Amino acid sequence: MENIVILGGGIAGITAADEIRKKNAGVAITIIEQEHHPLYSRVLLPHYVKGKIPREKVFLKTWEWYANHNIEIMAGVRVEAIDIPNRFVRTSEGRELPFGVLILAGGGELNVIGGEPRGVSYLRGIDDADELVGLLKETLMRPEGDRRGVVYGSGFIAMEYINIFKHFGISCDVVMRGKGFWSSVLSDHSQSVLAKKLLDGGALLHTNEAEPTILGEREVSGVKLSSGAEIACSILGVGIGMHADQSFYRDCGIDIDRGIIVSEYLETAHPLVYAIGDGAQFFDTNVARHVVYGNWMNAQSQGRAVAKTICGERAPFNLVSSYATHLFDMHIVFIGDVDRKAADEITQTVEADSASVEEFYRNGRIVGAVLIGDISGRATITARIAGRE
Repeated sequence: MENIVILGGGIAGITAADEIRKKNAGVAITIIEQEHHPLYSRVLLPHYVKGKIPREKVFLKTWEWYANHNIEIMAGVRVEAIDIPNRFVRTSEGRELPFGVLILAGGGELNVIGGEPRGVSYLRGIDDADELVGLLKETLMRPEGDRRGVVYGSGFIAMEYINIFKHFGISCDVVMRGKGFWSSVLSDHSQSVLAKKLLDGGALLHTNEAEPTILGEREVSGVKLSSGAEIACSILGVGIGMHADQSFYRDCGIDIDRGIIVSEYLETAHPLVYAIGDGAQFFDTNVARHVVYGNWMNAQSQGRAVAKTICGERAPFNLVSSYATHLFDMHIVFIGDVDRKAADEITQTVEADSASVEEFYRNGRIVGAVLIGDISGRATITARIAGRE
C-alpha cells in the first residue's frame, strides 16, 4: 500500500489512522492538522468550560502517541492545494507531499458574524474554550446585575452556550434568525416547548432577528438587534452552524454540495480519495440518499469504516446516526435523517406539554426522528430506521 495522507487531525482522521496502523504496520501515514494540539474531545469542551473536568482530561492523545504509532503529525499546518492528477498536496510550509491514498477529514468551516472584538466567542475548539473560560471568570467578577451574556443561534452550539450561562448564573438573551430552535426541522409545537423551557429557565428570547450588530470596538459591550433593541453583555456566544469550503474543493476538482460528495464507501469520484467526518456528504444506505451528519459518533465510525475499505475489507458504511443535547434538564435527541423538506410525511406524538416525538418518513418508511423530553424510545426508533424492527 502506498503512503496515506490524512487532511484533518480530529476524531475522524485520527480514528482512520489508528485503525489503518492496526491493520498495516509498515505503511507511511501523515496527518496534516491546522491546530497546534493533539487529538481532544470536542464533546467534552462544555464540561471543561463549566469546570466539571480539568483541561487535561479533554485530550484523548498525546504527542508521544503519534510517535509510538509511527504516524507523522504536521500540526499547525494548512493545506494550500490538492493536486489529484499528480497525487500530492501543497502545504502552507511550501512542502509538496505525495500521496497514494488521500483522506479528507478536515470537517467544515465555521459560520461567523461580522466584527470580532474581545468577547465574541465561538465554541469550535480548545482554544475557543480556553478563551471562554477567561471571559466567564471576568464576567463573574462583575456585580450580579451586570453579568449578562447573549447567544446568537438556535442549534447545538447555541444550546451549549445557553446551558453554560445557566450553569454560572449569568443572565442570558437568545437571538435567533428563525422563529425558534431548529426552525427548519422541528414542528411549531416542538419549537414552542423548547421556547417555554428557555423562558421558564430565566432566559429571554428574540426571534426572527437578522444578524445583530456588535457594540464595542475592542471589547463587546452589547448587541443591537435588527428590531432596534440594544442588549448589554460582556460575552456574545455565536452558534450559527458550519459550511463546506466549497471554492477550495471545487478548485481541486472535487465534487461538493453541502459537503464533499462520497459514496456509501466514503469514496469521492477520484480513485483512492476519500472523505469522512463533518465535511462529508455521504450516501446513507439507511435513508437512501446523500446526507451530512456533523456529530462525533458519525465521524468516529466513518474513520473506522474507511480504514477497513483502504485495507481491503471493503464494505459500505452503515450507521444510524444520532446526536443528543439538552436545554437545562430537558433532553433532546436527533436520530437519522431529519431534513423536513426531504420527508414525505411527518408524524408527531405529544405525550405531555414537555414531551414529544416527531417521526420523519420517506417512501413509506421511517428515516429519522426527534425526541424531546422523554427519550426512552431512542433505541427502538434507531432499530426501526435501520430496518431491524
